[in-house]
Amino acid sequence: MRFPALRRTAAAGAAGFGPGGAGHAVVRPNRGLPLLLLLPFMLLAVFVGLVGGLDSPPLVAIVGTAVLSVLLVFVLPLHGMFWCLFVLTFLLQGSAVYFLRLKPAAWLAFGLAILFFCRALLDLMMQKREHQRMRQGDGATVEIAALLFLVAFIISLVFNRVPKTQIFSSVKAVLPMFSVLFALYWFRWKESHLETSWRMMFWVVLLQLPVVLYQHFFVASATTFDAIVGTFGGTPGFGGNSAIMVFFCVLAMGYGAARWNAGLMSGKAMWALQALGFAIILLGEVKAAFIWLPLMLAWVLRRRILRSFAAFIGFAVLIAAFAGTTYSVYQSLYWGKKLQSAHNVAEKFDRGGGYFFDPNNVNYRTGEVSRAASLAIWMRDPLATAPHRLVGYGPGSSKPSGLLGAGEVAKRYQPLHLDATALAILLWDVGLLGALAYGSMLLFALLAAWRYVRRKQGSVAQLALADTCVAAMLLFLMMLVYNRALMDEPTAQLLLMMCMGTIVQLCRFGSSES
Repeated sequence: MRFPALRRTAAAGAAGFGPGGAGHAVVRPNRGLPLLLLLPFMLLAVFVGLVGGLDSPPLVAIVGTAVLSVLLVFVLPLHGMFWCLFVLTFLLQGSAVYFLRLKPAAWLAFGLAILFFCRALLDLMMQKREHQRMRQGDGATVEIAALLFLVAFIISLVFNRVPKTQIFSSVKAVLPMFSVLFALYWFRWKESHLETSWRMMFWVVLLQLPVVLYQHFFVASATTFDAIVGTFGGTPGFGGNSAIMVFFCVLAMGYGAARWNAGLMSGKAMWALQALGFAIILLGEVKAAFIWLPLMLAWVLRRRILRSFAAFIGFAVLIAAFAGTTYSVYQSLYWGKKLQSAHNVAEKFDRGGGYFFDPNNVNYRTGEVSRAASLAIWMRDPLATAPHRLVGYGPGSSKPSGLLGAGEVAKRYQPLHLDATALAILLWDVGLLGALAYGSMLLFALLAAWRYVRRKQGSVAQLALADTCVAAMLLFLMMLVYNRALMDEPTAQLLLMMCMGTIVQLCRFGSSES
């Protein structure tokens, strides 16, 4: 394994002294690790050993993982490093937070995403990229919108003179996963590598089942909300990322159905995946699954469903059975006492999820704010000026708490949690311009994927990916007003950038030979 910077030197030497050069000497490339790199590697090993002497297992785990991540920059190819980021984000960091109480473990995913970006820059400088012109309107608009969001982010930082600590916190929370989108734009990935990245989702879903069963029977109590989180992170007794876990499973189920529909997956494997995902949805108690899964499956199986009236009826029966079974299980396990105590239909609707739409649902004792109320508070802000409406109060201003403290707006509205939704965070932090750029990025990705599917220009495997991404981007647009995960959760952000990056990759290189 060799340091990338030395590859070009060796190749140039071989060319200069080859048959067409000044001499006939052949310089053989060094295929081993350069001796110059052994010194920093040895120093890193000594450093980890010194940390181990402090007798602090959590510190050793964090430092060891960080050092290993740095070494990956020099050892693994770009797609291999992405797979490490995938495993760390969806399996390791959330498990460390939930089971080992290592809250800083969530920072490891962001740190590895930054290193992934550094590796992409290194490859960009040292290797020849494939220069293939992107078709106008197909994926280029996604990159433009992403760059406009980054510009709006920087403008808001400068205009509001955000404190240094808040800059660090907000940049860490929002930007690192953009490296995946840009890496999939800069380089053509082999079709097999891209498919492998998506098929890894099936293994993550498989590993969720034993974890959620353990959490359901041995950790979570009947009164704890969002307590079944799998490996996606959270705190026992206080809930966590159950919505993102279920969202991930829905996307994996949709991709499995798309591959089956394209003849790339057996029926037994597809139905086994659907059963696994369904079991996780039942234990996860996420109301949005009633919408997410039918939309996903209806899109990827639309041609099969509309092929005949019998197929349409069969799909409708399956969806009805899914909705009925899920509602019955949720009511039995989670909603029973809460709904039974309601005195009328209006109260049952409100306790069953109707509070989502109430712009006045604010609890000043607990600080809880409904989704609609989080937007209504921004609309009614008495101190808002035209510049603040346009560029916001600065990234991190709506953050109510954290390692580096609360933001400016969050302090003003304490104890309310203004960051109930991603859209509310965008409006408070980067204003209308930043929110429009971010929303446009998702919308353009949806349109690009839809046009790619409509043209049928890629291979069968690529069309299965694009089909899944169309439904995924529609669900991500809904996520803007569902929760805040897209703004600060590495699992949601990596999933989004993986979907958008796949769309850009297919539009830019989809018709190329793999």
